[in-house]
Amino acid sequence: MQFWIIRKRVPLWTGNFICIWASNFLLFFSFYLLMPTLPFYLVDNFRLGWTEAGAIISLYVVASVLIKPFTAYVADTFNRKHIYLAMYFFFIASFAGYLIAATIAFLILIRIVHGLAFGSLMTTSNALVIDILPRLRQGEGLGYFGLSGTLAMAIGPLAGLLIYDNFDFNVIFYGALITGALGCVFAFFIKARHLRKSKKEPITIDRFIIVKGIPIGVNYLLLAIPYSMITTYIAVYSKELGQSGSTGIFFIVMSIGLIISRIFAGKNVDKGKIIETIKFGIILAAGSYFLLAFAAYLPNTLLMYYIAGFLIGIGYGVIFPSFNVMFINLAHRNRRAAASSTYLVSWDTGIGIGILLGGKIMDAFNTASIYTVGGVSAGLAAICFIAVSSGYFLKNRLR
Repeated sequence: MQFWIIRKRVPLWTGNFICIWASNFLLFFSFYLLMPTLPFYLVDNFRLGWTEAGAIISLYVVASVLIKPFTAYVADTFNRKHIYLAMYFFFIASFAGYLIAATIAFLILIRIVHGLAFGSLMTTSNALVIDILPRLRQGEGLGYFGLSGTLAMAIGPLAGLLIYDNFDFNVIFYGALITGALGCVFAFFIKARHLRKSKKEPITIDRFIIVKGIPIGVNYLLLAIPYSMITTYIAVYSKELGQSGSTGIFFIVMSIGLIISRIFAGKNVDKGKIIETIKFGIILAAGSYFLLAFAAYLPNTLLMYYIAGFLIGIGYGVIFPSFNVMFINLAHRNRRAAASSTYLVSWDTGIGIGILLGGKIMDAFNTASIYTVGGVSAGLAAICFIAVSSGYFLKNRLR
């Protein structure tokens, strides 16, 4: 009872938390305006195949993965807010590059710069929000913080697709530029303490990534592969099903699942039920991908399509904050950015693999095959977690 009272008295929705929440929402909103429409932009404007389009889109992810460990070192050494603001500026400026991109070579350069900025922002913001959150409510706080990206995922793709259907791509780029700039304004008002080092520390691998987190990172990577196939190719799959206008609703339904499960998952993690919570999320996600893949062969195809999206949202709403806390608890407090780097690099590596693999599968077979492969990948993640990762975490956790 005493623990409950202390925990409830610690405020969560402080001015700092609201500012970083809003900043993150607008960051992801600008990101998701582009995500479902960019494949069409590349195919329609530059006459590329799906494999080539997937390769260019994935450059963003490759750049994001490569920069994260180095950002982790900088963010654990210097003022995180200053780094966050600087990278936010470059992220916004990249949208202007899309407006003037006339060649594939220049577009590739913009994707790389954009990916470097986005990767740096993700690493820094994840460490920054942990600095802001009260220790006894980190799981719950990370769950609510993740809702900012979830809500952006619900609204951003729908807005992007509506713009795509009614205007040209420049309107999408301008919209992303404006919303990103507003997010940077919120970021300016964040106040977080800078954890100064009492002595100079040697440069080791753990300054960039948490080596102990790599086995769990492989598990997380397997879950990212099918998720990237959802965010990148679901609009194409909708057209194959003859439901081209349903993509926006799919993202909304999926986001509702994410929102519902995030609220409860974080609280369960704070109660010490992290292993049970992740098991539930992974198994549910794996089954949901198979439902999505075979929706075309089931009665009420559109209903099955939406149910699959909702269940995938439930599964990942559980998975995201729980794995985040796992990585944090494997690292010392002065390695928070490195823990975030390991968490995000694992995810982004899987995202990149999923985008490339999805494009190749689409060229060779059909879009439904993508989600069959996604179900297999999530199933392997479930086996890996139950057999290896859960026990490994309990043995190596610091908190």
